[in-house]
Amino acid sequence: MHAVELADLASTLVRAAPAQYALRLSPGRQAPEDYWLAARYRHENWMHDLSLHRDAISRPGISRRTRQWQEILPILQEILLSEPLSRVVGYHAEVLDELGIDHDFAPLANSSLAAHVEARNRCLHLIVFGQGLPVESAVSLNRLRRTLECFTDNLLSCLPPVDYCGLYCFDPSQVADRQIEFTTPIGRSTWTTLQTLCSADELWHSIRHGVDWRSGSPRLNYQLSQHVLRLNSAQSFDSFGVPHSAAFSQFLHNSPESTAMGSQSHPLFAIAPLSAEISQRHRDTANPRRRHDF
Repeated sequence: MHAVELADLASTLVRAAPAQYALRLSPGRQAPEDYWLAARYRHENWMHDLSLHRDAISRPGISRRTRQWQEILPILQEILLSEPLSRVVGYHAEVLDELGIDHDFAPLANSSLAAHVEARNRCLHLIVFGQGLPVESAVSLNRLRRTLECFTDNLLSCLPPVDYCGLYCFDPSQVADRQIEFTTPIGRSTWTTLQTLCSADELWHSIRHGVDWRSGSPRLNYQLSQHVLRLNSAQSFDSFGVPHSAAFSQFLHNSPESTAMGSQSHPLFAIAPLSAEISQRHRDTANPRRRHDF
């Protein structure tokens, strides 16, 4: 699984969040713990690969350094591409904590985010000070970094305000201004859907030609995505796996039919279509020519 799909998954998580807040749905205990373990294991693999690369490029040999940079490039891209998901999960957990819905999720999500920020800092240090990095690769990675920072702030602006939002976003003042703008008579849920879909599409068109389609940690990325999907409740989605709006979720929650069938629901039933969508996107990213521009 390529890390591009994790960035897309971040937008899906944001679209499903309003229903969880409206219904005060908690992700439970097991899903956050599994997410933390998967993120931690991937972080340790990143640190191991970056450490080996740092030692390798310190040795003489121009051709060997060039080869080492080509081998580590997918890892550097993966750290940057998967950062929006880590920040969105951390912000989402903080919202649940401040709303009094779940107080155990935020420490785990913030711990995973802190580890990801550490990996990001090491990645940026290599880009700036690494010996032998081709100029075109440095420019491409820096452009990717700026694009993903903007994408992250666009997603976080769709969520309710929290204290200390600077821990999660890159431009807190801009995010705060957009959060005020999204509080309109139309409703935050509608704006959330439009904003996330547009942001995901804009991200794809911005990076599709400059991304190395080799995946640094395909198996670990897939495992992490499954744990992120399980952070959502079945009540947040319809039978096709499409996130409900907050207003419609309230209607379903208050209807007698949903109350009678609530005990038969399971999060896996709701996220199965999303898992299928991620599998399809995995096939598309493995062969980017299958994606068509409109």
